Amino acid sequence: MSQGLAEPQIAMRNCILCQVNGTTISVMDVKKQMDLLFLQRYSSAQNMAPARYQFYETSWRRVLMDLVDNELILADAESKEVKLSDGDIREEMEARFGPNILSTLDPMGLSYEEAWKLIKKEMLVQRMSWWFIHAKALQGVTPGDIRKAYRLHLEANPSYQDYTYQILSVRAEKSEEVAEKLSQLLQDKKETPETLREELLAALPSLQISSSYTLPSKQMAEPQKELLASLSPGQYSAPFLQQKDQAVVKIFYLIGKEDHPAPSFEEMAPSLRNELLQKMTLRESQKYVSKLRNHYGVDPESLTAHLPKDFHPFSLQ
Repeated sequence: MSQGLAEPQIAMRNCILCQVNGTTISVMDVKKQMDLLFLQRYSSAQNMAPARYQFYETSWRRVLMDLVDNELILADAESKEVKLSDGDIREEMEARFGPNILSTLDPMGLSYEEAWKLIKKEMLVQRMSWWFIHAKALQGVTPGDIRKAYRLHLEANPSYQDYTYQILSVRAEKSEEVAEKLSQLLQDKKETPETLREELLAALPSLQISSSYTLPSKQMAEPQKELLASLSPGQYSAPFLQQKDQAVVKIFYLIGKEDHPAPSFEEMAPSLRNELLQKMTLRESQKYVSKLRNHYGVDPESLTAHLPKDFHPFSLQ
């Protein structure tokens, strides 16, 4: 009886990664933070080692930099004497890990005390981020900014129409005579070119009737767009001459058109506001973190300069 393959395991090469403002950050610290993130985002894959390893491998450098910046924010919180109540932390612990906290923490190798410290730090960072990033971003996005964004959106995405039409064309040396004859044949006609095909071909055997086309106005040349815009569905245009290798008399027949109006300001305002807030939040975050890095003399690039370029702290075995 054959035995199944053993489940793969994740091996960790623990070492000191960097020091920030007197705080040491190790691979284990990064792993604990990634475990919390993995539980939040991929709880259904909690016991799948390959998925967890892939998350570790692609996330550890970014999470390390987040921890570095978080330490600076925590130092700022301490200097400003920002406090959290035990009740707030306990409530967040229960919301994050459920009523049976220990049973959720055990598979991650986290003790209750370790999880408490991690959650406390996370909550302090969130509170500081709200005061010094998100609140400023909210103040920085004005109604005028939203209206300007709407105008720019309309310039890039104006309203348009879809036109469905056919083209009647005749190559002719005596183009003026052909144009006059076509005008007389189609004067006051409401029938489609297909219905009139026999009558038209009897009068002009070289007449070509195209199949139907459907094109948005934004893809049309301006003269063609203006011509179709002047027609109502079921209407023929006046003949016009197109001069190429040989003179061609053309008439457009409009089958139908569908309007695609631009969304109103009221429809667009919430999404435009969110986009502006995201940009402003990113800008304020960069300003705040840059200010802290300068204040505490931290250069993120130099912090990990001692690590080999091909350093991989996790492996799947």
